[in-house]
Amino acid sequence: MKRIFVSLMILILVIGCQQAAEKPVDVEAEKAVIKAVLKAQLDAIKAHSYEGEAAVWAHTPYIVRKKVKGWDRVSDYYRSLFEKAKKDPNNYQFYEATLIGADIYVNGNFASAFTTEHAEFIWEGEKVSNNRKPHKNLEKINGEWKIITLF
Repeated sequence: MKRIFVSLMILILVIGCQQAAEKPVDVEAEKAVIKAVLKAQLDAIKAHSYEGEAAVWAHTPYIVRKKVKGWDRVSDYYRSLFEKAKKDPNNYQFYEATLIGADIYVNGNFASAFTTEHAEFIWEGEKVSNNRKPHKNLEKINGEWKIITLF
């Protein structure tokens, strides 16, 4: 009787561990979601939308946007940038920001995206049109991909 009980407990434990095992990740589906986040970030720039930027960035102290570290400072950067564009559209204006391509690497809750973007904007009164290649890292937080670095 003791052997049957122990065997039954081991069987229940094995079945429970198998069910608790991590489900395989659909990497292509994750890449599609990440690409949508990258596009949403560019749409926010083009629309001068602070809310759009806030939706795609992680609100943590460890995020980095070029030389700015932490959500509080990144948040201030976008508020200031969009306020400048609103007050002085002849000197600061984003009118095109398009994702041309992205090489995305996913590893669990971390992703790295090497992107190619086309941008057209006015910066300090000068019209600029270029293709740039920023590198962005993302983290999956509470089931949502959020940008944690932009270089």
